[in-house]
Amino acid sequence: MRVATAFQTQTSLTQMQQSNASLQTLTAQITSGLKAQRFEEIAGEANQLLNLKDLQGNTDIYIKNLESADAMLKAQESALNSISDLLVEAANLYTLGRNENAADVRATLAPKAQGIAETFWNTFSSQYNGRYIFSGQASNVPPIQTSPTANPFPGDPPPTTYYTGDSVRLATITSPANADSYGVTGDNIGFARIVAGLESLIFGLQNDSEPDLDGAIDLLRQAQKDLGSMQGQVGGDLAGFDLIKERHTNNQIFIQERIDDVEKVDVAEAMTKFSQEQATLQASMITITRLLNVRLLDFL
Repeated sequence: MRVATAFQTQTSLTQMQQSNASLQTLTAQITSGLKAQRFEEIAGEANQLLNLKDLQGNTDIYIKNLESADAMLKAQESALNSISDLLVEAANLYTLGRNENAADVRATLAPKAQGIAETFWNTFSSQYNGRYIFSGQASNVPPIQTSPTANPFPGDPPPTTYYTGDSVRLATITSPANADSYGVTGDNIGFARIVAGLESLIFGLQNDSEPDLDGAIDLLRQAQKDLGSMQGQVGGDLAGFDLIKERHTNNQIFIQERIDDVEKVDVAEAMTKFSQEQATLQASMITITRLLNVRLLDFL
């Protein structure tokens, strides 16, 4: 009788210890929302969790790279739109200058051409986040370091000796072992035509030279077409990066769901188990109390 009672008591004590341990674990899970506080507590899934978090971190980097490239492309897009407006102004000024036959009248228009050229120079040298947007990978160097001056029509295609940047386009890592180039560089023939066209326009107005004026407008009209191609390039790069970013974002959602499956606990289920363990603990305590009473009566 006493042996059986002792065995029952020991069994109840073991159940109490197990219930207490389970209650501590469940309390931590309910409080934190995590299955475990240390990796060793989920040793079987720890490697999978680490791999998922590593993949998540790398994907975050790719998304940030794409966002940075997106911002640079939008800066280029804005600058190209502004340059397009300048070409319209220059064409209007050419028309006005070509219709004026008096040299002194034409000369009065030269400062306006100079102003348009200086505005282009400034726009062409635009920066984003401290980087020159049209200098290619040498983004710490301005794409042009001269000032606009009056020069005769150089012919077409004009030289690109003005350019001090890099001919290699910007690039960013968008996925494992994959770097994508994007944007346009300042040695594009369209920019060369704008530089030469504006300087020829100034020269033609200053020197009453119709051949230089006509050469200037030919360059600027062709430059407008070149500019459309550059805008299309930038727009295409933006659209392409948006698709890649969307794919990475969707992957992040999937990865986070897998991490949650491994790492996080179902709080409602944990609370149900908590109640069950509480009931088991209380039952064990009642059993021990009754067994102790029986043993005391045996000795009376």
